[in-house]
Amino acid sequence: MSPRKKADLGKALGTRQASMLEYLWAHGPQSVSELHRGLSEREDLAYTTVFTELSRMLKKRLVAKSNDGGSHLDMRYRAAMTREDVVSSIVAQTLGGLISAHGPAAVHGFVDAIADDQGALEELRRLLARSPKKR
Repeated sequence: MSPRKKADLGKALGTRQASMLEYLWAHGPQSVSELHRGLSEREDLAYTTVFTELSRMLKKRLVAKSNDGGSHLDMRYRAAMTREDVVSSIVAQTLGGLISAHGPAAVHGFVDAIADDQGALEELRRLLARSPKKR
């Protein structure tokens, strides 16, 4: 099996939100203006767009905000989830929807998708062996 590559989160979250999360993971907590300035080095982006996307990401619990200084200007945003947690959440939502809609066919498709990946099979076995309370 080929080496693992980073998931393209843009397909699931949209390129803008994925780009914002990537920036927060790389640079840590940022104010809206700091995030805007950092992202604007790579793409033409309005300040209001950054603010709007952060609001949407707060609702999705992808980011969290803190206000250490008391003023709205001191508000800082950070990634609320690790990359691995974001990927896990996306996969769980996607598979959950497929299993709800298609039952065993979706489960079979998942198993077929990982059948040749010994690492993935071992991880699946490990997770299934855990007690249900820990899942």
